[in-house]
Amino acid sequence: MPSRAGALLCLVALVCSVRAEETVPAKIDVSGALPRSGTFGQAELVKLGATTATWTVHGSKRQVTGVRLDQVLTQLGFSPGPMGKDVPVAEKRAGFRKVVIATARDGYQAVFSVAEFFQGMGPGQVLVVWAVDGKPLGPDEGPFRLTVLTDAEPSRSIRQLRKLEVVDPTTR
Repeated sequence: MPSRAGALLCLVALVCSVRAEETVPAKIDVSGALPRSGTFGQAELVKLGATTATWTVHGSKRQVTGVRLDQVLTQLGFSPGPMGKDVPVAEKRAGFRKVVIATARDGYQAVFSVAEFFQGMGPGQVLVVWAVDGKPLGPDEGPFRLTVLTDAEPSRSIRQLRKLEVVDPTTR
């Protein structure tokens, strides 16, 4: 009979872990070297200006709906900083020296320089996505995913995105 008791305990543990994952809030925490930190759910992200784009992953084209990552940072007061002849070298575009560390639920991380994805500066196109092909992301991918439209492979496109941290490497 010990095997039945063991099986029952395993089943209870599995149900509890599934329920714990279901209760994880559908939010992304954004913090670090920004004027202010914030937490974003889908409603807050939509207000920033949802966009739909085509993402080619593993040879398949998918329609993704989300918001540009630079818009999320700008909402929290990010600025690339001043530029011009009268600006001291140490202050020129100081915001573009920062990096973003994106973290998934399982701890997987990807790193980006802010300049590479900031519209008007770099060629990168990075979206915080909540829908693919017109459907909300399932629990294996979402509720949010960081999608890098311009990368040749999806290794920096993070499933189950939980946290974005802006880091200023010049202060470390």
